[in-house]
Amino acid sequence: MSFKHGLPLLLGGLLAACAGLPGFQPAPPSLVLLAPPSAFRLEGRVSLKANEESFSGGMTWRHAARQQELLLSTPLGQGVAELRGDEQGVELRDSKGHLSRAADAETLVRQALGLTLPLKGLAWWVVGNPRPGVPYQAEADADGRLAQLKQDGWRIEFSRYAQTGDHFLPGKLVARRADDMEIRLVVDQWDLSGARP
Repeated sequence: MSFKHGLPLLLGGLLAACAGLPGFQPAPPSLVLLAPPSAFRLEGRVSLKANEESFSGGMTWRHAARQQELLLSTPLGQGVAELRGDEQGVELRDSKGHLSRAADAETLVRQALGLTLPLKGLAWWVVGNPRPGVPYQAEADADGRLAQLKQDGWRIEFSRYAQTGDHFLPGKLVARRADDMEIRLVVDQWDLSGARP
């Protein structure tokens, strides 16, 4: 083997050997953001802590470009709230059948529950992407996927990636805001085939 062809192999071997030495810091992997699915349906569990208030239970979320449906339930499966939205606006029905309407989901949740939730960002974060058109800071995991994200005043951690169809999607995310608000979401099942409501 010539010196010209053997040098890259030698350097590669030296780098691999150095990686095991104490104090050696390999270059962090570059973040690779792939196009998210255009629509999804997920079944999972969610917990929310806001100051002294908390909620935990099940969640079914169908999200498409023009329609979305979000169902929250108790751990025993009893419906708590149902959020439906399209281009005309959003409506929220609670467990007592009370119906509220607003132009967008964030406004509706703020009016009905008194909470400011990052629903615009969450639709992107849940599939492992930052919200488009908004500044962010991000860190990659060992595979170049999104591991940590700072956006819209929230810090989001991603883990448990798994392949679903042509996409690698996170199975868990934890979003925290400085004012004692935390959202934990664990996805039990993704469906990208029949996601439209």
